[in-house]
Amino acid sequence: MKRAIRREILTAAATVTLALPAFAQEPPAPTSDKWRAKAGVYAEPGKNFQSDCDESGGLTIDLGRKSVSGYEWSCKVKKINDLGPGSLKVEMVCDDYNLAQNLNPRDPNWDSRQFNEIMFIKQLDAAAISVQKSLNGKLKDPPWRAAYCPLSTQRALAEARLRAEAEAKQKAEEAKRKAEEELALKSAHPQDGVYAALGADFEDRCAKLSDTVVAFAKKSIVTASNKCDIRRMRVQLPDTVRINATCTLQAASGPDAVSVQDPSTTPDRENLMFKKIDDKTVVLWVIKDGRFTGDGRKLSYCSDQVQRAYAVQHRAGKQTRN
Repeated sequence: MKRAIRREILTAAATVTLALPAFAQEPPAPTSDKWRAKAGVYAEPGKNFQSDCDESGGLTIDLGRKSVSGYEWSCKVKKINDLGPGSLKVEMVCDDYNLAQNLNPRDPNWDSRQFNEIMFIKQLDAAAISVQKSLNGKLKDPPWRAAYCPLSTQRALAEARLRAEAEAKQKAEEAKRKAEEELALKSAHPQDGVYAALGADFEDRCAKLSDTVVAFAKKSIVTASNKCDIRRMRVQLPDTVRINATCTLQAASGPDAVSVQDPSTTPDRENLMFKKIDDKTVVLWVIKDGRFTGDGRKLSYCSDQVQRAYAVQHRAGKQTRN
């Protein structure tokens, strides 16, 4: 029984080890005569060696991933030159925020500036290397000794990096999803402007701006009887948008005005719905008794002259309020 448990533990440990990046494990023997620095974190030997290792405050080299980084700088490896046995010259393109700010603090694009740098790496023994890196293309500092951090530290840092990469991937996927939703909303909802129901008095209703004004950009919908502030929208179909809005009955509303139901009392917390027929025609539904029923109210986009008149009136009203 004990042997079986021990075998399961060893199997699980091996699985975790294989899942970690190469520099979290003891590096395998090289497959060619070309020497490469072990992938992982290095720090300068001394009293702060372990703390520098734990905080990844020294130097991280991963030539397999074409990456070299240090405190507040990171480089992408462009070329590796073999200078001799155990000796490399690494050509890199680097981001270095401190250097960029110091060179030109008034540069508005300092954070996107990059530098061509070189790094000389030389093998000293099985666990140490000599490192010399240029700064703004010039070798100003002498070489320094960098020792390979303990494997326990390498493993912990590798696990942290895996978590960070997973979080970054999740955030990127979330941003992509939101961008796709916004694009779907833009293509589904009608264009902003003044609308009116088709009929004998269509032009008159347009001219008086007395029917419906749609302003998705400002998250607002105004009808003859209600003023609604949009709180949330979602695309139900490629041409249909359902809306959660807070609506208030306007003071000048007539006796036939309908109060829009509060979204908190509806099954999906939505109380308005637009269906786009074409670029100038939409159907508007107002929820009733928790459901969107009937044929809705068909609205048509008013003339360009009316749209300009509304824009002028809206700007004048805004200036008056200011």
